Amino acid sequence: MYIREWGSSGAYSEFPYTINGVNTLPEYDASQNDVDLDSYTNTKGKTIRNRVRHDVTSIDFEIPTWSGEELHNFFEYTKDVWFDCLYFDESIWDFVSKKMYRSGTVKYHKYMVDKTNPLKNIYQNISFSFIEE
Repeated sequence: MYIREWGSSGAYSEFPYTINGVNTLPEYDASQNDVDLDSYTNTKGKTIRNRVRHDVTSIDFEIPTWSGEELHNFFEYTKDVWFDCLYFDESIWDFVSKKMYRSGTVKYHKYMVDKTNPLKNIYQNISFSFIEE
């Protein structure tokens, strides 16, 4: 998976994740979702859908462990609202570049806190998503 600043014509960068100093892509879960506009349930209990888009991608990550430096770099790397994400999309069985954003919720557990240098903190069970516009 590669990302770059939205609207940039520059080169893509590898997703900033390293194991033993080697950049790699962590395992992730992907989903294809529908987007409805003003769906409702009628008086008979039937859901009336107004599907306006389908196969909207969500890529969900769970990183086992990051240092404070890695977590800080991740926040810096994804701080702009939008970015281009180049990835393999199973719904069309091809590589695509789509406008995405990082989910507003990033969860993590502080496993170890360094009292003098937060870049040396240890974080576990980091979870977040990239979501297609």
